[in-house]
Amino acid sequence: SGQGASHPLEPDIQEAMRRTRASVEEISRLRPEEMTYENTFGALEKSNDLLKEGMGKAYVLKSLCDSVELRNAMDSVAPRVSAFLSSVMKDQALWKTLKTAEERLRQAHLSPEQERYMELSMQSFRDNGADLPPDKRARLEAIDRELTLASQRFNNLYMDARKSWTWTVRNAALLEGIDGSSLQQAREEFLRRHPGQSDPGWTFTLDSAASARVMEKARREECRKDLWEHRQSLATGACDTEPVIREILSLRREKAHLCGYEAYPDYALRESMAGNGEHAMKFVNELLDKIKAPFFREMETLRSLKARLTGQENARLNPWDVAYYANLRAEEHFRLDQEELRRHFPLPRVLDGLFSLAERLYGIRVKEIPTRQSLSGIPAGESAGAVEVWHPDVRFFTIDDGNGDRLGSFYLDLFSRSNKRAGAWMNTLDTGSPSTPETPGKPRLGMVCLNIHPPSAGDTVTLSHREVRTLFHEFGHLLHLMFTRVSIPSLAGTSVPRDFVEVPSQFMENWCWRPDVLKSFARHEQTGFPFPEEMLNALDASRGNTPALALAGQLLYAKMDLAVHSEPERFSAGSLDNVDSAVAGEMDYFKRAGKLRTARHLFSSPAGYASFYFSYQWAEVLDKDIFEAFERAGGPEREMAGKFRKTILEKGYAVPPMRQFMDFMGRKPRMDAMLRKRRLAS
Repeated sequence: SGQGASHPLEPDIQEAMRRTRASVEEISRLRPEEMTYENTFGALEKSNDLLKEGMGKAYVLKSLCDSVELRNAMDSVAPRVSAFLSSVMKDQALWKTLKTAEERLRQAHLSPEQERYMELSMQSFRDNGADLPPDKRARLEAIDRELTLASQRFNNLYMDARKSWTWTVRNAALLEGIDGSSLQQAREEFLRRHPGQSDPGWTFTLDSAASARVMEKARREECRKDLWEHRQSLATGACDTEPVIREILSLRREKAHLCGYEAYPDYALRESMAGNGEHAMKFVNELLDKIKAPFFREMETLRSLKARLTGQENARLNPWDVAYYANLRAEEHFRLDQEELRRHFPLPRVLDGLFSLAERLYGIRVKEIPTRQSLSGIPAGESAGAVEVWHPDVRFFTIDDGNGDRLGSFYLDLFSRSNKRAGAWMNTLDTGSPSTPETPGKPRLGMVCLNIHPPSAGDTVTLSHREVRTLFHEFGHLLHLMFTRVSIPSLAGTSVPRDFVEVPSQFMENWCWRPDVLKSFARHEQTGFPFPEEMLNALDASRGNTPALALAGQLLYAKMDLAVHSEPERFSAGSLDNVDSAVAGEMDYFKRAGKLRTARHLFSSPAGYASFYFSYQWAEVLDKDIFEAFERAGGPEREMAGKFRKTILEKGYAVPPMRQFMDFMGRKPRMDAMLRKRRLAS
């Protein structure tokens, strides 16, 4: 690049782009009589294999081992790749070839998968401006480049904001009510930052779950209020994300207009099950209407609990009170102690339970393979595993089908680190290929990442029920990849619209509430005693604690996402922190300054979940409907699971999602199963 030594990523990606360009030119030179599926659409699919692989690995590394060098290389490379791929979608010689090829191939005997790929590719070229005049095509290319840069800027600011945010308490009395392990984590953090100090001090960070426990457990309101207010400072000041969010919203809007869509949600949702922004907003509002009455009832229940316990008849329920009084109500009503619950989920047993359930459902075998850390100097002899990993905590597993065929393998990276991004996710590293009578298949490769707080030396890692559900959720995504029978990578595995991709993952979460499944693996970390019956009942009943409140939080976030993308001009005057209340209307209780400025789902990549946040609830309607069918069949039932695998998990995007759902259920989705499971309908 002529600027001294560059990161190895740069020349590799440069070469990958050169090869893609050469493939595109080869397709463009074809004469009509030479055109076949293989040398047109087939070649198009393969043309950017190396580029996808290189960038995919770079994004994965950045999320796992963020560093200044990698960040700078990505800041340099990503916008160029984005502009390059954008230019391929607008290349007029290629577009002319593809239009001719589509005409000719209509008479050819293509497989349903090939026909689907051809149809989706043509639509994608049109949606990316292939038919636009030259000036508009050039502007679209520039927008794609600018969007990539802006979303990387958001991501870097967000990661820096999380990394630099701390909350320190010097007065032990303020932390009354908080469990010992959270206090110990906070104390260790304080001593790490103030070595040699004997003064009292507890430091909370966003890498640990301890700050969430403060909101649930701290008896003193001033403590919760202080933490809540301090949380509002996230992504402000030196890490202020508001300017870059405004830039992203404006670029997305311009892109949608150039491509002939009224608003960005219509462009983003063009291939989704919802279809457009209006349908998505209608879905969100319909659900909000259904839960409005229980929402206000729950708020009043928590307010009167506060009034009773504080002796103030007219006590006001503040945002920093909700988690605390909801938790108290759960303890009072359901006798559910989250800390005691945690002790029944030691990590080794949870993993065993997850893998046994998958085996029971699908007949697969999950097996751990020894690893060694890359660059660790460990010789690859008897003592070390053959699989290299990026951190000593990372583990590696293979998955075999019931008949002994290797479906694939995956990395498991469970613990939080300061250079690892927040949240939980599954990454596809290789979609592999199904075996045919002529050729053996190629195994798939994935990775599952969580952010559980790492254990102190010698301690057993225990998980909260929420973390158990998160692990099952991400493993659901992984199975969607492992079971794929689609040979075209861009239609395989989890490459489905975002309002369908969460169905297999959320489906797996449902098992974490089933008494028979919990009993099969949950045991007390010290005594080894099974899950007590009364705790099982309490856990099940606790779903009825504040279900409308929990769902309203998700729906209002989804509504904010759709509103701000539909009409960015409506919010251009004031601060973005006011968007929440404008959207929530009479349910304004949920006002939380800064919700939009930390919305990683919406702004950390050029498209991401933008206009798609509602998809979690949309998918929940589908997954609960499907799960009720399993329950009617008697639970983790092999035959039912086989049908689910065949009609949905194997199909990727080779079949439209609504058809997959109807092939399994025999009808269209209904909302009532979801409301029943959330205890919002009888």
